[in-house]
Amino acid sequence: MIRAALISLFALALPATALELELPGAATLALSENETATSYSLPVSPWLGTGAEMLVVEGALSRSVWQVADYTGNATQLMASLRTQLEAEGYEAVFACDATLCGGFDFRFAMDVTPEPAMHVDLGDFSYMVARTEMGEDSGYIALVTSRGGSRGFVHMVRISPAEMAPVDVAVSTRSPDGDQIVDLHENLDTIGTATLADLQFATGSSTLSDRDYPSLVSLADYLADHPDIRVVLVGHTDAEGSLENNIALSRARAAAVRDYLIDRLAVAPDQMAAEGVGYLAPRANNASDEGRQQNRRVEVVITSIQ
Repeated sequence: MIRAALISLFALALPATALELELPGAATLALSENETATSYSLPVSPWLGTGAEMLVVEGALSRSVWQVADYTGNATQLMASLRTQLEAEGYEAVFACDATLCGGFDFRFAMDVTPEPAMHVDLGDFSYMVARTEMGEDSGYIALVTSRGGSRGFVHMVRISPAEMAPVDVAVSTRSPDGDQIVDLHENLDTIGTATLADLQFATGSSTLSDRDYPSLVSLADYLADHPDIRVVLVGHTDAEGSLENNIALSRARAAAVRDYLIDRLAVAPDQMAAEGVGYLAPRANNASDEGRQQNRRVEVVITSIQ
């Protein structure tokens, strides 16, 4: 039996307050939704056999999902960084747990979480927290879920407030969750002549890029504008599902899609870039796992000449 407590957040209309957070490098906003008045159920206990204790809150709701490319940490590390930042913003944890202690599969589906492809929850590696802050005579709440899938980290945040909220101001950190400096695409090209365009997304069998902003492509466009004498080749890679012939064609199509994006949307000179594909012949992870296959679906940029 699910126990519920009802908290009304309509009593006092307060001005919106901004929330500032820092995420690891290569973080991109995958989803943003807002509702002016709704009710929302927050699990505030582990799974208790037949359910979890639920806290039902009412108010304006904002839902955001971020994806962090080339993420090497785990869900707990990502949560720890965000929890520290939220506490600095005046939030206090009401309930927090990790995958096993939360209740695994049952608890995961007690949460209202945005589905794939925007948000991914690994049943063995996710972290969850509900935090509260005072807003005059009422309260504001944040429900936060972190997880990872393949080479990506995922952050799912729901905010409920007595008033409409300003968007979350997210800065991109130059350090990974374990403290290592994140190597910039420009630095990689300058030092080793190649870099992975880590935030691109290709589903199995697809060469279509989602219609969104890609910081790695903006960075590459800036680099090529600053170095008009440099020529590069975009090299597409696939996972190992299907024949080599088909995968080479697919990987070349992915590279061509990236080249078209750079030309059409970021005004890169066409003669600075070529597009090629090698299929599954240069994997960087084991194709026997979903995680490995996801890492292998990628496009890299390689400097070929200076004219």
